Amino acid sequence: MAVMDEFREERDKIKHGTFKEKWKYFWDYYKWHVIGGTLGLIMVIWIVYDVTHQNESVLYVAFLNCASVYDTSEYVASVEEYLGVEDGQALTIDSSLDLTDDNTEAYYSYETLAVRIAANELDVMVAEEEFIYGYASGDSLIDLTTVMTEEQMERYSDYFYYIDYALIESGYYDNEELSYEDLVFEGTAGHVSPEDMEQPVAVGVYISTTNEPGDYVCTSAEFNQNYYYSEPAIFTLMCYSEHTEAALQFLDFICGYTS
Repeated sequence: MAVMDEFREERDKIKHGTFKEKWKYFWDYYKWHVIGGTLGLIMVIWIVYDVTHQNESVLYVAFLNCASVYDTSEYVASVEEYLGVEDGQALTIDSSLDLTDDNTEAYYSYETLAVRIAANELDVMVAEEEFIYGYASGDSLIDLTTVMTEEQMERYSDYFYYIDYALIESGYYDNEELSYEDLVFEGTAGHVSPEDMEQPVAVGVYISTTNEPGDYVCTSAEFNQNYYYSEPAIFTLMCYSEHTEAALQFLDFICGYTS
């Protein structure tokens, strides 16, 4: 029997079938769409409620694809003390977002991140370059040289992650066929060599949770006991952030400059 004939026969069965048969057909073909849509709706409702019923945000940090200990409350409390967080204010350090796999958890993480960004709630994003370059090339990150103090510039300028703003303005990154691997191969994903760029902009700081030498500044032992990246990550500030001072104080804290 031809494929189209089989399709017509199946369609007629559904059209004239019982409610139970119609429901079975719908569920067999569309159950994952229904489940995904329902989870997405629940997540959006939860985030909107969370945003509208929370204390005044002092700083919102997302560590993407980061391994962390189960209970980081003691470390978060030490950060709150360092930043001077008061009653009625909130510091959020979210290390639960994992975008590395193609599964329900990654879907939830992507949706959560998208909603936080759309709500202009996320201040700091830390992740490996593969996950940062898209936001950097989309002109979504702050030029750190415009917000850092002279002391911070002295500390971190050797570890800056750059993006070539001339490529952003030219629309180079708008090519959807370009993969991250393509950009790395061409040397345009962003790196620590501003002399090779036409218009270099420092949009991040390379950090590492190891003490091995390299083009990054190492984080403190206290940070390493609570959060871990298998390779150097990049500390960035979102362009809409209104908490840049607190964000840079947090960078000082995680890198051990607390005195």
